[in-house]
Amino acid sequence: MDKDNIKQVGSNEEQKEKTRWSDESASFHFTTDPDEAKSRDYRNFCIHIFCTRGSAHFRALGKEWDIVANNCLVLLSNGTLEWLQKSDDFEIVGVFISNKYLTSDTPDTNYFTLGALSVMDDPVMPMTGDEMSLCLAVVDAIKARLVQHTHLFYHGELRRCVETLMLDLFNIHSRSVSIRQTAGNQGMRLFRAFISMLESGTYKQEREVNWYANKLGISPKYLSEVCHDCSNHGASHWINRFTTEEIARLLHNPTMSINSIASLMNFNTTSYFSHYVKARLGMTPKDYRLTVLGMKHKE
Repeated sequence: MDKDNIKQVGSNEEQKEKTRWSDESASFHFTTDPDEAKSRDYRNFCIHIFCTRGSAHFRALGKEWDIVANNCLVLLSNGTLEWLQKSDDFEIVGVFISNKYLTSDTPDTNYFTLGALSVMDDPVMPMTGDEMSLCLAVVDAIKARLVQHTHLFYHGELRRCVETLMLDLFNIHSRSVSIRQTAGNQGMRLFRAFISMLESGTYKQEREVNWYANKLGISPKYLSEVCHDCSNHGASHWINRFTTEEIARLLHNPTMSINSIASLMNFNTTSYFSHYVKARLGMTPKDYRLTVLGMKHKE
């Protein structure tokens, strides 16, 4: 084998090695630009926005919220966000982590599911100045580990850093979380099975509590009792919560007509779809696109 071929083979092996160690980079994004959280490029990411200065008013999950310094906004995968007002001194540190990466190795699966559901009701997490500094230090550690591609334990070290950030956030969030963690094991297993069905997208076609209860082999009344015991909300609340967030996400897509969204979400008529959206987002799909997104109505 001549020198050129040897050089080429060596170069290929180096490229393979570099690729093997740098696969995780696509699972993370760091920014100081709040508007990047609205990008469709990050629809499958869990977005953490640490407000380090100033304040902002925003719309998410069909409601309006405020974020101030020493708050962390957590927006789950496929969530929608619109900044309505930002102070001149508004500054953030944004950490976007792919949902696939997070769910592949979560430190406490039960709490992650329950905490995530709580975040759907209130995405803003207050923290002290010391807690904010601690979280940002871990963020810096993640960024540092992410580029250490030749570290023999690259993946493990990176995951431990991410796990530390998640545990810190879980600890902070636990002070105000409304999710009950005292439900019996059987009830928790049923609740998790119910939520898993919703997470798989069944709500796009099925929105009756009876359907989910039948799949779980229990009565609709018992399913609602289990959900309330575990989360302070009945089964229909979570069905509508997942449905509403998906509708809001789809309405942000300018290429999809309202009629096609209604059809995709299995609504029998566009008028019923419009009534459903107005009851939960406070305005019709047409007004939502015009008022919130500045988009013209598309049938």
